[in-house]
Amino acid sequence: MIGTFLIYLVSYSLPVGLMCVMWKLNARRWTRLARAYRVVEGTDCVAKRTMQTVILVAGDVGWNSYKGIVTVGVTREGILLKLMPPFSLFHPPILIPYGDSHIEPKRWYLIGKTLQYTLREVSDVKMIVHDDLQDWIESQVASLAIAQADTRIDDDVFAGMPTIV
Repeated sequence: MIGTFLIYLVSYSLPVGLMCVMWKLNARRWTRLARAYRVVEGTDCVAKRTMQTVILVAGDVGWNSYKGIVTVGVTREGILLKLMPPFSLFHPPILIPYGDSHIEPKRWYLIGKTLQYTLREVSDVKMIVHDDLQDWIESQVASLAIAQADTRIDDDVFAGMPTIV
């Protein structure tokens, strides 16, 4: 009885453990971004869009495609990226400040019009988003800037938002 229980315990825990290790290793690009761009407590989204696609590419082999599982939020501080549960395991939220990115058009295989973010803190990890998502982010940032029109330009957090080259 106990021997059968131990055999079942080992036979079920081994594949689950291997899957968790593979999932953790697959999250290495996201984890590097999360270390550099931590989310501050009390960060409120002004607008958010669910089920978006974000692709992470680095100098190593392969890429991570988070297709349809990313929630993109626009905050006063920057762009907030979260994965939907249960995919958020080993993937903490990321808050990218507006001034820390350089955006340029990038053709990504068969996807169509995409843009590539090069981030200042982790310059070897590139983030690729669809053109329509970038248009939505820019429109939300513009509406935030209009709402803040009475602030001085020196205090404006949107003054550092890069434009598409």
